[in-house]
Amino acid sequence: MSIALAGITLVSLLVGRFWWPTDSGNWEKTLRLLTCLSVLCAVPQLVRERARWMSATFILFALFWAGLLANALVAESSSSVRQLLMILFFSLVIIAVGVSDGRFWRLVLGIGALAGAGFAAFSLLHKVQLGEFTFAYRTLNIHDSGVPGVAEFGITIEAGMNYAFSFIVALWLALRSRRWTGLAIWSLCALTQGVYVYFTFSRAAWMAALIGAVVLVLVGSQGRMRQAALGLLGLGGAAVAIGGYRQLAYEFGSRGLTHRDEVWRTVIERVGERWWFGHGAHTDLGDVVLSTGQVVHNPHSLYLEVLYQFGGVGLASLLVMLAVCLWTLWHSRSPLAPLWFAVLAASSVVFMVEMHFFVAAPNVVWMWLWLPMAGALASASSQYRASSQRPVSPPFSSPHPA
Repeated sequence: MSIALAGITLVSLLVGRFWWPTDSGNWEKTLRLLTCLSVLCAVPQLVRERARWMSATFILFALFWAGLLANALVAESSSSVRQLLMILFFSLVIIAVGVSDGRFWRLVLGIGALAGAGFAAFSLLHKVQLGEFTFAYRTLNIHDSGVPGVAEFGITIEAGMNYAFSFIVALWLALRSRRWTGLAIWSLCALTQGVYVYFTFSRAAWMAALIGAVVLVLVGSQGRMRQAALGLLGLGGAAVAIGGYRQLAYEFGSRGLTHRDEVWRTVIERVGERWWFGHGAHTDLGDVVLSTGQVVHNPHSLYLEVLYQFGGVGLASLLVMLAVCLWTLWHSRSPLAPLWFAVLAASSVVFMVEMHFFVAAPNVVWMWLWLPMAGALASASSQYRASSQRPVSPPFSSPHPA
């Protein structure tokens, strides 16, 4: 029962971000309900394996969450407390089912990857049909499908980061495939979403997809598969570089930081005397007026948002948890470890220059932070349980496919 509910919850998260039968508010309410039911069903599993909670990794996890919740309580932000508890419950569900049979994860993540590829293909083709598709630089900036309520993200970075996550998942499924049919299907899914990500012209999404893909291939494949995957990624990169050299030179040369440095300086200045514990969860940054006259309202860096709201203590605890999760995944034998490692490695870089809403209802940060972090803790659980039963293996080694 707990596995089934967890699967439904994950599928709702992975598919619902693209489309939901009703509005997005009902999607979030449904996810909250499913998460609460799932964590209740997962309690027996968590209690049975309570010995693992005394490991150093889980003690750090508990301290991390205690600090976040304490900050929200002191700030008297009831909405932050509710959202933090929901994220915590979601994490516990992933930890409880994270060591399930690989078929469970292949099914759940496969549904998400197929949904992402399907909506990406539909969005691109529908733009062509509407006559809105163009290869002209920064003209398309795709972030929707052209159909209200269907794969509609509002801004390019959110669209790009959602599809970049599914792109990495599809690539992982391709690397795990033992049959040519599976390899072809998942490779096509990855290609479709890669094309969509490119036409968002979101540099953060480009970075996330590229870093995630390269890291995944390096740590999640071996021998001829690794050589072939790196070769294909190299060909794709060469094609983009040759075809869009001027555009890329402009993006990473002329455009520069696009005044993000002004935003970052303002955030650091506004931290003021609250360096230790910040201004409190959910505290708005306020208006930031740039030298161009443009007004922005977010810090353009998840790390700086955490610093502003949770202080140096909160930021340090987040960085420690990221480091611990990456270390755990590096030494894990779980077939899922390369996927979560690649996602966290990519997001750790992207968080420096983009993203916000660290504590929020289900959003893109759930995909790039909370889900892989919980996956890392599930891997730690598996490693803890198996450490006394088999010898230490090389990082990412696995005798069987997921």
